[in-house]
Amino acid sequence: MNKQSKAAASLFFAGALLSLAACSSSSQHAGNVGSVRSNPTPAMHTLAQRSSDRANMHAYKIDTDFRSFHSDIDRAFYMDRPSRLHNNIKPY
Repeated sequence: MNKQSKAAASLFFAGALLSLAACSSSSQHAGNVGSVRSNPTPAMHTLAQRSSDRANMHAYKIDTDFRSFHSDIDRAFYMDRPSRLHNNIKPY
């Protein structure tokens, strides 16, 4: 037997062993197929967000709204500008 036929035979046997070892599975491996089909994305709350992502977005929105509200109140009562009633002249 020459070197090429030995190499080919060893590659064939290695491939056969790998193919037998890679195809094993059990019924508990992937869980119940019916539960995966009924809810393929269990962590998603909407099409693109998880429930924790929605909670973070909601908290960020409320924080931004309150900061904007306080800024609007300051502008409405002219509290966002320095007073012109003191002796020190400060540019605004």
